[in-house]
Amino acid sequence: MQESLTWLAATLFVLTLALWKPAQEKTRLRASAVFLLLWALTWLGTLLPLPWRPSSLVIHEVAVAFLALSGVQVGAILFFDLALRRVHFPKFLYEMLVVAGYIATLLHLLVSVGVNVTGIFATSAVATAVLGLALQDMLSNIAGGIALELEDGIRAGDFVTTTDAAGWVQHIRLRHTALKTRDGDTVILPNSQLTRSTFTIMSRCHRTFLPFSMPYALNAQEVIEAVEFALRVSPIPGVAHEPQPRCLLQKMDAGSMHYVAVIYLTEPGHESHAVSATLVRLSFALQRAGLPVREITTVVEMYKEAPQAEKPNPVDLLRRTPILRLLDDMDLNELASYLQPVSFAPGESIIRQGEAGDSMYFVVAGSVSISFPAPDGSDRQVSVMDSGDFFGEASLLTGEMRSASALAKTKVDCYRLDKKGLQHIISNRNDLAEDMSVVMAHRQVELAVVREKLDHETARKREAENQQQLLVRIRRFFEIPPAR
Repeated sequence: MQESLTWLAATLFVLTLALWKPAQEKTRLRASAVFLLLWALTWLGTLLPLPWRPSSLVIHEVAVAFLALSGVQVGAILFFDLALRRVHFPKFLYEMLVVAGYIATLLHLLVSVGVNVTGIFATSAVATAVLGLALQDMLSNIAGGIALELEDGIRAGDFVTTTDAAGWVQHIRLRHTALKTRDGDTVILPNSQLTRSTFTIMSRCHRTFLPFSMPYALNAQEVIEAVEFALRVSPIPGVAHEPQPRCLLQKMDAGSMHYVAVIYLTEPGHESHAVSATLVRLSFALQRAGLPVREITTVVEMYKEAPQAEKPNPVDLLRRTPILRLLDDMDLNELASYLQPVSFAPGESIIRQGEAGDSMYFVVAGSVSISFPAPDGSDRQVSVMDSGDFFGEASLLTGEMRSASALAKTKVDCYRLDKKGLQHIISNRNDLAEDMSVVMAHRQVELAVVREKLDHETARKREAENQQQLLVRIRRFFEIPPAR
């Protein structure tokens, strides 16, 4: 018999070690190891002096009980954590079965050593009543835990707000529910408290209002359209694409018009990051639309204006642009008068592949990622534009759809030039369209080499073909008659 128990203990020890990594409930494995240690210590009772030594029956039954308790813990891990991992098994049943195993082991031990269990239950009615009153709170918590599990209204990972705490649900036990707060603290809430009070489970698509005010001098419809376009044109981390963000005029008072941006947050508990990114996007969009958010006040304040960072001379920026290399200073100064300063927030889309466009951009500060859609649906970055670089010239010169997407990697300041600004100059310079087609064809082939892995000879032939096609399209778009 002793040999059989030894083999059983060795098996349980090996299983405890093997299950340590895949098991979710590490505390049960620790308990199993403790019971195995107690089993080993039990047999040391045989080494005690004879007057102090328990009977061999008691030692044997206690050792069996410790092995049984260890087996309950290991069996629970094997059955619930591994075999039923993909099944949503009620947590309280898990724990109740383990408790039942403990009780059965204890009763077996008492019966085995000759204790009259029936007599204990028959004569302990008063003690049971007293014990029930003493354990009233615990029983209430257990009942609350069972109710939470059966109703399935709250699960691990939910973000919950109560009158006392707010956080992500870590686990639900028979007696308590654990929440992890935004600060990283763990709050233990008795289940009876949860079932008796009101608590809110934050939705995975939670509506949020972001109010802002603008003066009466600005057109309300222009404000709404500028905000809605900026919030929908490119994704914002933590903000749902559907339902789409909205902008509403909320109310009007004596000093200003009050608007509200309506967004739906997808990461409960992390609202501050998404709200901050949305407000930054909104601010940049209103500035580009010529509707910047300003302080609305009736108090006149006198203050010294802070020095502005020196920006590159627009003429110098144009002079460094290859497609404008044939222009003299007079033409460059005229062209610079048509440049429009615009800024974009980090992560904001500047242009998107497939969209219509008739403008190009000159980067003054910041970094812009140029990308194409990959076969797997993701965006593949092919180049990064920094200060002094330009992009979007193909749509400006031909009026065709955007051939690539541009995304602001950081805060980006740039100048935008549209067809109207270039029309007069290109119409009066017969050689300008041809030189621009040469530069454009070279840039297009450079991107094609990265995207299609072209060899040198193929790239050279494609560049010559593209140059002729681009020249025809430029002349047609700007209504330039063919050269004689």
